[in-house]
Amino acid sequence: MTDIKSSASLKTLQAANTKSVAFATSSKSNPTESLPAEQRWWTNKFRLGPRAFLPKKSTTSSTSTTFQTPTAGSATISHAIFAPNAIKGHPYQMAIVSGPRVCLYGGTATSSLARALARTKPDEEEESTSLFGSQDKSVKPDRTVALGGHPAHHVQYHGDGRLLVVGCDHGIVKICDAQSRATLRTFKTNGTNDGYPIRAVGWLPEAVKGHKMIYSAGDDAILRLWDLSGKMAGIGDAARPIVSLKGHGDAIRCTVAYRTTEKKDKRIRLVTGSYDHTIRVWDCDNLKAGVMGYSDEDYDRCLSVMDHGAPVESLVLVEPTATSPLRIPLIVSAGGTIIKVWNPQSGTCLSTIKTKHSKTITSMCIASIIRGEKDEYDDDGKKIIVKRLITSGLDGLIRIHSVDELYQYDSAKDPKSQAKLTMPYLHGVKTSQPITALAMSPDSTRLVVGTSTGFVTVRQRAKYVAQGVKRKSTYQPKAGTYSFFTRGASADADADDHVVMLQKKKKLKSYDVMLRQFKYHDALDEAIASRDPQAIIGVLEELGRRRGLKIALENRDEETLEPILAFTASFIANPMYTPVLIGVAEMLCDAYAHVSGQSDIIDEYFQKLHNHVRSECNTQSILNQLIGQIDAVMYAAEVDANE
Repeated sequence: MTDIKSSASLKTLQAANTKSVAFATSSKSNPTESLPAEQRWWTNKFRLGPRAFLPKKSTTSSTSTTFQTPTAGSATISHAIFAPNAIKGHPYQMAIVSGPRVCLYGGTATSSLARALARTKPDEEEESTSLFGSQDKSVKPDRTVALGGHPAHHVQYHGDGRLLVVGCDHGIVKICDAQSRATLRTFKTNGTNDGYPIRAVGWLPEAVKGHKMIYSAGDDAILRLWDLSGKMAGIGDAARPIVSLKGHGDAIRCTVAYRTTEKKDKRIRLVTGSYDHTIRVWDCDNLKAGVMGYSDEDYDRCLSVMDHGAPVESLVLVEPTATSPLRIPLIVSAGGTIIKVWNPQSGTCLSTIKTKHSKTITSMCIASIIRGEKDEYDDDGKKIIVKRLITSGLDGLIRIHSVDELYQYDSAKDPKSQAKLTMPYLHGVKTSQPITALAMSPDSTRLVVGTSTGFVTVRQRAKYVAQGVKRKSTYQPKAGTYSFFTRGASADADADDHVVMLQKKKKLKSYDVMLRQFKYHDALDEAIASRDPQAIIGVLEELGRRRGLKIALENRDEETLEPILAFTASFIANPMYTPVLIGVAEMLCDAYAHVSGQSDIIDEYFQKLHNHVRSECNTQSILNQLIGQIDAVMYAAEVDANE
């Protein structure tokens, strides 16, 4: 997705926002009525709306699937998130936190989730007002990261998409590998398994060179920073946090980290939202100073305190784009049924939005979408990309707001000289279950919704067809023509089709060909030439079953007999080959005893064979004596025990 580049597009967006606000405020009959253009887009692309807005013949309809995690029925969907990157040609991996495990879905094009989405037909979907269709039991996790029985609450991917940090009950933070599912490190906030639940975890931008750092916060109202390498605060489960930041008076429920955008001085900041109604901004630079003995009184890391007015449930970071006048990131907080926009540098509230939720907002995410109307092109003929904030709550409502004004806010100007920021309400749908988790993939193609009942629904966006690109022709060839005869030859199989693979006939080895032609002498020569002990033993066993071993060993000259003697002498003491080679050695001695003394090389190999057999016999004799001594000692011990 590219950013908006022309001033004409900005004017178009401002006009669209003005229209949406006017529409929402002028609707007296239904204050939650959606903007028709926006409702049509979300209904067509994600089926978030009534069927009346769907086109009669839609070849790009979205697909969806509803499933339960392995811990469904007993665990709420605590958190859902997508990996920051994806394998080329594959969708983004999705992590679902439910109970004492993290389930990973849809990381490949052949995963059960991808097959379920490909299998869904638009005509079979239920009304979008319910959002959750019938349960698809075929959707299984690609991988499941077990957490040792500790219920998890939050998970976050590292920037490389390989590592996961998971916050669990009892104050436990785990670092896991998303590929091997192994737990690499375990941190305990209290040193034991009796700490408070961890509600928010994440990866800190590199504050100290060469150190990967994470942060954790939970019900004990303390924000902790940890060094993953263990060089700054110990290693193992007993590792100490680098810094413990105190200030909140109640549980910390959400956190976001960012790096300031100043060219000369880029600093790391952490923003926390708590049930004490406050949002705090923390300075995370100079972490070594916190380890070298500075106390909280000497080094206060809290930069600002902002009052949301309700328990804060979720935070979203609005980062400046390359062309936007925004200089610093903005923070969007959700608590109760209210959303507020903050300037974290000055600690001022830029806007307060009363949403159309009737219960607590639990999660938020930002999506970048390409609008499809003809009037939404800029002067260069390019599609306009707009930003949308999606919120969900315990009332089962999903609400979509426009946040384009946030990206066009000039933080360098005086806030008093600028108009109050607005986030116009554009569209919304009602679902049948309380929503506890919400996430949109980085490419804005998959929307995942998790509920308190353990159900997860994934909506996959309809494919985008650019203007001017012709759709695939539906021309049907006439009967009797060559095209009619070859129709369907290049068609790909569907996900639920049974594909019959024609296996190619394996090419036989040269010794197998000789065996089929009953050339036993040549078959043994070819097997020995391959220098593969298992192949040679296999040929010898087959010759024995065919009663052709004697034929293959007799009537040989010095040149052809030497490799057979060398192999027999070298491997006769190997327990794997001894049963076969003993019989071969007997046949060689019987067949060539009369030529003894005529060839120095052949005599040398026979002597080597004799030495190996004698050495093995001596070893076996010594072992038998040792076994007899052990049996005598054991028998004496049993007699003494019985007496």
